[in-house]
Amino acid sequence: MTPRVHRTSKSAQTRDAAHAEQIALALMGVGDLNADQLVDAATWDRSDAPCEVGRDVILAAVSAIRPPVSITIDQVITHGKAGTVSGRLTRDGSGTHLFCHIIRFTTTKRNNIAQLVSFEHLER
Repeated sequence: MTPRVHRTSKSAQTRDAAHAEQIALALMGVGDLNADQLVDAATWDRSDAPCEVGRDVILAAVSAIRPPVSITIDQVITHGKAGTVSGRLTRDGSGTHLFCHIIRFTTTKRNNIAQLVSFEHLER
């Protein structure tokens, strides 16, 4: 089942912000992360898993993610070679979590991802 996605701001109205949001949603199991978006030696550091290294390893990890029940995107920021997407998500049976995905691209054109860093923390 596809989760409900709610946006609390109009941050993703630019092309760059929408691109960062699409990547973050894929990291939460909603939509796809295309192989051509990642460089061969890309890394994905997550708060709840070991660091994933390499395009194929990251794509396999993304495909195994179970989507949350709902996602609220509070903020999307892009600047230079980086983007961040943060908000809250609700997982079935485990409550609401705060999340933040940091995306580091190889250039300011933001075509290729070099590093992903994802944090998720149970909201109290």
